Amino acid sequence: MKKVLGMGEIMIQMNPTEKGSLVYQNLFERHVAGSEANTIIQMQKLDIDTNFITAVGSKEFGEVILSALRAEGVGVKDIKIDEEHPTGLYVVQRSYPFPEKTSVIYYRKGAAASFFSEDDLKEDSFKDIDMFLVSGITPALSDISRKAALKAIKIAKKNGVKVVFDTNIRINLLKTSEKAYDCLLPFIEEADILFTGKGDLNLLFGKSFEENFEEIKKIGKRKEMYILKLGGKGAMVIQDDRVYRSAPFKVPVIDELGAGDSFDGTFLAALLKGKSIEESLKYASAAGAITVSLKGDIEPLPHWKDLELFLELYESGEGKLLR
Repeated sequence: MKKVLGMGEIMIQMNPTEKGSLVYQNLFERHVAGSEANTIIQMQKLDIDTNFITAVGSKEFGEVILSALRAEGVGVKDIKIDEEHPTGLYVVQRSYPFPEKTSVIYYRKGAAASFFSEDDLKEDSFKDIDMFLVSGITPALSDISRKAALKAIKIAKKNGVKVVFDTNIRINLLKTSEKAYDCLLPFIEEADILFTGKGDLNLLFGKSFEENFEEIKKIGKRKEMYILKLGGKGAMVIQDDRVYRSAPFKVPVIDELGAGDSFDGTFLAALLKGKSIEESLKYASAAGAITVSLKGDIEPLPHWKDLELFLELYESGEGKLLR
């Protein structure tokens, strides 16, 4: 079985039971979520052996997160229990003020994950794995996190592990496009497989989409492949100057969060399972569509049988009802 290691922050998510302004929400559901963790859990659901590196607080919310990861089958042996700092939390606002758009309020400053340091890394974590996954969120959390993530990539390279990086820019953490560029540059340079999107490219370079892509191609070594997530316009993969495209699946949107992570995890899992780029893109796009149709980040993440059924129904007469 293929093995993948992920690194990043995982938090408690408070998601209202109804759509609308948070001012008028009284009932909330507790979920567990975090971009890199979502991707790793998606891969675990698709029969990839996974482990995760992070830090959580020692109180109840930290235990909730550990329990959630264990329940999904993700390895937690390298997660640090921080006795001094709390687990991060965020609150979701859905379909307000713009329909089908989700916004987030974070309570993560000083959280345990931002204090996970180089010294907390264990080289044994990187033995006998096929991929190491991290995103642009982790180095943006703190200088401590950034140094830890850079060291993790160095250890992965030393052990012959393929590095996967998703730019995943959070402007609320990095404040400006200049800071985003400086922070993420070494990660883009070292990536073997790079995920990014139209919005991230625009933040980094501020030119046309085509010019932005040419700019990112100049950074670091030649990538094995570039995966570009284009939102409502689907996705594309560029490998050795060959372009593969996938149209989006049109479905009702309940909660946007986690769709990109599900896309990443499904695409990578499909590749590791020996599927073609075209097949991997199709499955990944289906996974993203499934994820936006329900609340929560982890709960909607599909298994292979779910993906097959979605594609079968979507392509049948029943699927036309969604469009």
